[in-house]
Amino acid sequence: MSFLTPLFFAALAALGVPVLIHMIQRQRTEVIEFPSLMFVRKIPFHSLRRQRIRHWLLLLLRCAALALLIAAFARPFFRSAALAAVTGGSREVVILVDRSYSMGYADRWDRARDAARGVVRELAADDQATLIFFDSGAESGSRSTTDRASLMGAIDAAELSAEATRFGPALQLAQGIFEDSDQPLLEAVLISDFQRVGVDSAASILLPSGTVVTPISVADDDPTPNVSVAGASVQRDLFSGRERAAVTARLANRGNETVENLRVSLELNGRELESLPVTIEANSPATITFAPFTLDDAAMPISVRAEADALPHDDVFYFTVAPGDILSVLVIGSPGAADADLYLRRALAIGTSPSFEVTVRPVNQVTTDDVVAADVVVLNDVGLPAGQVGAAITRFVQAGGGLWVALGERVRWPGDALELLPGPVDAPADRDGRGGSLGFVDYSHPVFEVFSAPRSGDLTAPRFFRYRPLVVGPEAAVLARFDNGEAAMTEQIVGDGRVLVWTSTVDSFWNDFALKPIYLPFVHKVVEYLAAYEAPTPYLTAGQVLDLSEYSGAAGLDVASPNLVARDPSEDRVEVGNVGRPGFLELTDQGFYEVRDTDAGDAEPVVVAVNVDLNESNLERVDPEELVAMATGRAGGDRSVATERELRPEDLERRQTLWWWLLVGAVGFLATETVISNRLSRTELDPD
Repeated sequence: MSFLTPLFFAALAALGVPVLIHMIQRQRTEVIEFPSLMFVRKIPFHSLRRQRIRHWLLLLLRCAALALLIAAFARPFFRSAALAAVTGGSREVVILVDRSYSMGYADRWDRARDAARGVVRELAADDQATLIFFDSGAESGSRSTTDRASLMGAIDAAELSAEATRFGPALQLAQGIFEDSDQPLLEAVLISDFQRVGVDSAASILLPSGTVVTPISVADDDPTPNVSVAGASVQRDLFSGRERAAVTARLANRGNETVENLRVSLELNGRELESLPVTIEANSPATITFAPFTLDDAAMPISVRAEADALPHDDVFYFTVAPGDILSVLVIGSPGAADADLYLRRALAIGTSPSFEVTVRPVNQVTTDDVVAADVVVLNDVGLPAGQVGAAITRFVQAGGGLWVALGERVRWPGDALELLPGPVDAPADRDGRGGSLGFVDYSHPVFEVFSAPRSGDLTAPRFFRYRPLVVGPEAAVLARFDNGEAAMTEQIVGDGRVLVWTSTVDSFWNDFALKPIYLPFVHKVVEYLAAYEAPTPYLTAGQVLDLSEYSGAAGLDVASPNLVARDPSEDRVEVGNVGRPGFLELTDQGFYEVRDTDAGDAEPVVVAVNVDLNESNLERVDPEELVAMATGRAGGDRSVATERELRPEDLERRQTLWWWLLVGAVGFLATETVISNRLSRTELDPD
């Protein structure tokens, strides 16, 4: 037996008080009144002997009561797990085991499973236990079971996942188990490497009052070096009429030592194309660019792989490279104003994903075929063409096309075609002095969203000297305003299409916007938005769900077809629609997934690259006590992995409550002493 506050035993010196009281009571003189000697009562010897025995019993009762009271304040407890279970009652134990891919660092996963086995072995016969494995989500097998064999089997069968750490889902699941439990004692054992990246998800979880949370860390206190492939980018160009791609890989060294001559390989379908050495400074990033290669007509599975280290999951990065999309842009301008579209053409000549095919036509030479072939139509300082071409543009927009109207000096808009504009256009207006600037921008809109991040470009830098005032109707949205409140850009929905109106020029006649670095991304975003262009996703992250309907157009997949076949990175067949909806595929592993329709003949399969969450590569630890405090409202303590699991003394004492029984014993002794003392007093006063 141990004691939480043994200093209270110093009060044992107070045991002299009952002895003193006893001695005073023994020395008390009994006064007997008698008129004569004939009334003197003779006290037999054996009666005096019985009185002494009874006084010693009182002394022992008083000393025992005081000793038990002192021991209760010392808060005793048993360190033995078996005795603790007997004295504290049965427990509801939830064992939470982190299986995120960072647990694959060195031998952490083996240590975690050994720790979980140790917890199961230490369970008392009446304890109920639940085993929860968690990463970005959490799942449990049998709840509140006493079957130790099934728990051990689940631990042996458990495997690492490719997902990141999130403590919130696991603690939330444990919270529900505790709330449904009728056991008097609640305990959560949290086994993890305690990465800081997963802590925020647990901020709103609070376990029931009285829950004991025991953290077991499998991470070493020493710094954990780790090199990861943090991503890749692709630069495209044309060579002999074929599109070529050069891959630049990004690497990160999260250790405190420089890594020299690390071999990094570029692989196509698992076949190595090139291998290069790279040196990465401590706690620094690095890049490496491989030689260009020619693209096929279909998406190509590419991977960048670094030499394996203690955490192999982040040593490879998977992605796909497909031929770049081409957006057809029809620019309609005024005859004899070739310079009006100079900056626009130069901006659209840059870019490979997507690339832009620009066709420039004077308003008097444009045809309906030009309109039909376009993805986006730009009316650059001209009004809507008359006749069939104007009607074709209207039908184009109503059918889902995108129209960009850039107002200028030459714009004359027919009065019967105002449905494409938010309202009438007034005569040009001048800004005095240095000109005006943009005073309001809707950064939530896809056109301007790219400029919302810090250091992404200042939209207030361009100066505007002239513009066309525009009356904006109630059905139009103002995306940007000048600093005088007048509309700079508006959006109007017409049928299934969109119309953007820019109230100044897209050249340098009325402003200096075209001379600013932000002009190029602005033009690109306008065209991409009007074309409803969505950049292909080069990769997804493990734990996401793939919506195959996104590939129904390009790949011709029928998401409702019973003939869809999917294979995971291990070449195992997986079910399409296993999340309860047809056409959806849960991505659990890193690597390449392939989906094909067996009725599609020789059609190329859909190839999807899946990577681990790279935030998990940051192995920075959080103090387990911080996480315990979040989950319980009180502090806990970090425990290292041990073969014999021991609770903290505070937890053992709290669950056993031996002080209560000592207090009851002390009260019992005092009550007995009172009864005996009263009877003894009556006997001494009235011996008959």
